[in-house]
Amino acid sequence: MPDLLHTSGPKNVGTVPGGRNYDYTKIYGPDKPGEEAKENARIWNIYLDEAENYDADIIQGFRDIMDGLLVFAALFSAVVTTFVAQSSQSLQPDNEQIMASLFYENNQLLRASGNKTAMNAVPASSLVPGSQTHTSIDVWVNGLFFTSLSLSLSTALLTVLAKQWIQVCKLILIPCSPI
Repeated sequence: MPDLLHTSGPKNVGTVPGGRNYDYTKIYGPDKPGEEAKENARIWNIYLDEAENYDADIIQGFRDIMDGLLVFAALFSAVVTTFVAQSSQSLQPDNEQIMASLFYENNQLLRASGNKTAMNAVPASSLVPGSQTHTSIDVWVNGLFFTSLSLSLSTALLTVLAKQWIQVCKLILIPCSPI
């Protein structure tokens, strides 16, 4: 069985594990005397290579950050959506409470008619069909949940747009090599 840790063959001096060769004397030939600062000099080619690599590293860093932000925004949106689904039910009228109040008033009216007391003496029910049974705290909590969900989804949308923008910038800054 061959030893996988030891390879045979020439070693590339100036090469990093990513396969990039930093020995520019082997990549670009020397400049002619007196042409070291002209527009086609080796220094400018080296500069362009370094700038391209720097830009690629920066773009990859931005993409990694946005991937993390996108995952967080998606998970946060999913969690907040479950809270919104549950808490928004508290904004609906509580029909059981309304019916209980109306049955209580009906019971009081029946007792008043059986006791020969005046019907006007029975207080009217405070709840009628369509009454609001939620509190201002319910409205605030739901408002904050909806705001949180809106901001999270907006963050996800902006992150996707930024990733697309970075992809376009990458195509402009680092053109594809011709096939």
